[in-house]
Amino acid sequence: MELKNTSLKPRLLRWEIFGAIIVCVLAPLFHFLFEWSGENAFVGIFAAVNESVWEHTKIVYFPFLFFAVFEYFIVKPEARRFFVAKAVSMGLILLIMITFFYTYSGMFGTESLAVDIIFTFVLTFFAFFISYRLYISPRLIELYIVPASVLFAAVLLMELLFTAFPPHIPLFQDTGSGLFGFPV
Repeated sequence: MELKNTSLKPRLLRWEIFGAIIVCVLAPLFHFLFEWSGENAFVGIFAAVNESVWEHTKIVYFPFLFFAVFEYFIVKPEARRFFVAKAVSMGLILLIMITFFYTYSGMFGTESLAVDIIFTFVLTFFAFFISYRLYISPRLIELYIVPASVLFAAVLLMELLFTAFPPHIPLFQDTGSGLFGFPV
């Protein structure tokens, strides 16, 4: 089923831009939220608990997810289209963030906080742009509800579990302490 309510486009676009700004504001907060909470384990499920690459995906992923839920109830878009668009965008956030980090740090042999911050902001706007473009697309994206649901569930499960039960590979290793997951 093609997008029915085309009058929703300008309103949705405004909310997507607003969402990108909100996530860019929340991302740095989610970087420090665990520490500020006195290392509360519940907060650590949603916020970065160490300096691993994986934990840094959470600082964009969860603000994006929380805003998407909020946006859904405010904008009231077509549910299946919205869910598919958001699931794909959230999956892309993880894939692109991890790929970019390892590509540039591997190519140049160094990491840069400035590059990481700028890229996080660019990636956030890109994810909201992709979400918007998918939603307004004339394609029948709602037909992809099953693969989008599997993608969403897999990514959410990984984000929720890998802080407490991280695989012992460099992606999950704290660059400062060398530890994995929650600090001991």
